[in-house]
Amino acid sequence: MDFGFSDDQIALRDSVRKFAEAELLPNYQRWDQQDGWLPKEFIDKIVSMGLLTLRLPEEYGGQGASFVDCGIVCEEIGRADHNIRYIISNAIHLGEMAPSMHPELRAEWIPRIAAGEQMSLAFTEPRGGADAGNIVTKAVKDGGDWLISGEKTSITFCGVSKVVFVSARTGGAGPRGLSFFLVPTDLPGVSKSEFKRMGQRIDRAGSFFFDEVRIPARNMIGEENTGFIWAMTIIGYNRNFVPLACIGAAQKSLEETIEYAKERQIMGKSMSKWQAVSTELAVAATKLDAARMLCYRALSLKDQGLRHDTESSMAKWWGVMVANEVLYTCMRLHGHYGWATSLPFEQRYRDCLGMESADGPREIHHGIIARDLLGRQHAPF
Repeated sequence: MDFGFSDDQIALRDSVRKFAEAELLPNYQRWDQQDGWLPKEFIDKIVSMGLLTLRLPEEYGGQGASFVDCGIVCEEIGRADHNIRYIISNAIHLGEMAPSMHPELRAEWIPRIAAGEQMSLAFTEPRGGADAGNIVTKAVKDGGDWLISGEKTSITFCGVSKVVFVSARTGGAGPRGLSFFLVPTDLPGVSKSEFKRMGQRIDRAGSFFFDEVRIPARNMIGEENTGFIWAMTIIGYNRNFVPLACIGAAQKSLEETIEYAKERQIMGKSMSKWQAVSTELAVAATKLDAARMLCYRALSLKDQGLRHDTESSMAKWWGVMVANEVLYTCMRLHGHYGWATSLPFEQRYRDCLGMESADGPREIHHGIIARDLLGRQHAPF
């Protein structure tokens, strides 16, 4: 097994890290406190870096990046601003859906999103988040169109997205009765309500409401009643991007804490010379490295076309939990300053806490892993 990155991947990591620390990190806390969206000049910089075309079709500037490459980008962006990762991963998801989109949809929407317009993915509903097959939003045929009605909640970029990809029930009960649709957010019958949250403020999350929204048949992604496959495909690999962004935030915090421990004097010697402190730093570094490898193992399996559901579940619950543990440790080792809003630790902690629930809480992932260990007959679900 190869546990290292290629020369090209190291170059990618270094270039994205340089960009993130120059353009994102200085604005991280300011953007959290503002009531609005990111400035256009910053979005333009993401576009010029090629971060929105990693897996788009070649005719739209796609780079043919691997999923491991995409994971590297998500981790490095997470070092500077965990929230910006959403913009990049959404563009990656668009690249996966593109081959099954109607040619006219591809021509209209891919260039717009590649140029920085925002999109949303809408799976989650109020009656159930992790149960992606238990969808009540409906899509009913009306001549050559579909009429969509229902509510989606906890949707990233709800407040700013120009288009939303919606899972809706077109068939019978359960996962096999779902389809996936592209819905422009300016259509009649589409409304939204934004949340106010303790973290992830810049992502403008909220709820979409669809009241008999009429869309043409061409706006269906793929075949009818295959929407659950799309949902699980996207969520499957995204379960590694989520923890990698958190790991990036925790890794940056750990590096800052290591420097602080070297300089901080306690009872006549550096804080780092107290064994209890150095041990905590060593444990944090070990856990982060283990979590990171879980993520890249799963993404490597995805690149090889192999199943990775169990491995991605391991990476998701463990990676986010470890990142939050390390962020808390870094705050604590800074003493009272660690909780001050003048330092970035409390914001990173707020931003990453919500990732415990993203793409399934740890209890769901424990169940997926148990199902692989025990077999479906003896597993919880």
